[in-house]
Amino acid sequence: MIAGTLREWYPAAGELVEWRLRDGSAVTEGAPVHPVGPSFLQRDHLVAATAKRATGAPHRAVVMMATDIDEPLDREAMRVAITDFVRAHDEVRSFFEVSSDAIVRRVAAPDGIEFDTVATGPSGDHATLIDRLHTRIDSEAVHDRLPGVAFGAIDAGESFGFYVVSDHSHTDGTASIGALGELFARYRAHRSGTAADVLAAGSHLDYIADEYRRAALVSPDDPRVETWRSILADHGRTVPRSKLDLGLTGPDTLDAIAIDRPLASAEATAACERRARALGGSLLGALFAALARAEYEITGDPAYFTSTVLSTRDPELPGTQGWLCTFAPVAFRADAGDDFDDLVLIASDALRRTRDLKAVPVHAVLGLLAAQGDFVPDDGSPQMVSYLDFRRLADETSPEIAGGQVIPGVGRTRNANLWINRNDDGLRLLSHLPDTVAARASVTELHDRVGAILAEHAARADLVPTSGGDR
Repeated sequence: MIAGTLREWYPAAGELVEWRLRDGSAVTEGAPVHPVGPSFLQRDHLVAATAKRATGAPHRAVVMMATDIDEPLDREAMRVAITDFVRAHDEVRSFFEVSSDAIVRRVAAPDGIEFDTVATGPSGDHATLIDRLHTRIDSEAVHDRLPGVAFGAIDAGESFGFYVVSDHSHTDGTASIGALGELFARYRAHRSGTAADVLAAGSHLDYIADEYRRAALVSPDDPRVETWRSILADHGRTVPRSKLDLGLTGPDTLDAIAIDRPLASAEATAACERRARALGGSLLGALFAALARAEYEITGDPAYFTSTVLSTRDPELPGTQGWLCTFAPVAFRADAGDDFDDLVLIASDALRRTRDLKAVPVHAVLGLLAAQGDFVPDDGSPQMVSYLDFRRLADETSPEIAGGQVIPGVGRTRNANLWINRNDDGLRLLSHLPDTVAARASVTELHDRVGAILAEHAARADLVPTSGGDR
């Protein structure tokens, strides 16, 4: 599995097949209001999506899974699998009504969910297919439609391409990968007449209620709040921004492009991890150390500051569908230590402190710090680095995962966000950046330098560490 872009997905041509909610209007109208509203992250998304819709801009705040399967499509088995999947998860049965006064969640009952299979004609050439998928995204994978998820396939006879694309309010990267695995587990179970072996799942709505409970308990003297306060004080009391030259000419976002490329082979990745652990650090520490060192070399600014994504998913309920993560700051000096081995340890320690923050809701912390004058909010999103080890999230030997792609929507940005992912082939990097000459040049330079630093680190894997080995 890789993280990719929609325009780089080339399924075999065939007949377009869509699975649509039966009696969708009636089911939507009959869905009652639920007392649990949106999570903090969902609220941010819904406000931004509503404002963007008012401008007429296309909807790209989605997460998509696409895969290619080398066997005939059983349309009825997939219809039943999709029906069972949506029935099983309260977040997927949710939609939101957004007004100037409130955001209301409504949730359809499981027994009202049934899908139909609809063939809509030939897929056409690649450009025609992509246009059709974007049309579905704009009209179906949206927050105020039930289920807010579009399911479809390109049936090529002896093989098929399959996709599921969701409004971001209902999912994150981990949940989307889990959704693909669960759909195919249910699909194959229906084909074979056996019970589906799916991951244990909980209620996303229960999670949100608990998040609000935990947020209410946040106090100014919490040491985790002090960690936030200290980091923000060192970096202008605001969220991190990319320090690269992105060709920005004002405060507005620009249309984004995606760069997807390999970062390190499986052998080099394993060597980097081996070296980092021998020092007392981690592979993730080596990655952030390389990012910080490369940025310092390019910009001359040694104060590395970014945000990262931390999963808040209950490990006992890995199959829960929803947006189960938080954001936390990562900050350290890229000029600290005598050599890169020292920086790996420094970055690893910074990441350990960051992980301690995940139990305290970020919105509650920032709200408190803003009230105290220790945080200056703005309307932009922070610079972000995300890391996922796909090998731990799904069975890479299953056909749908082996041939799968995680596809974040590409919209507008003023950052150069990074998604670094590990699979059996090593490390791969996906970045969304403004579509400017300057951004292409500076981001490509950063990626090249990060790869070179990791290669140097890997080459030293079997040498005796000169520092940190006894930590």
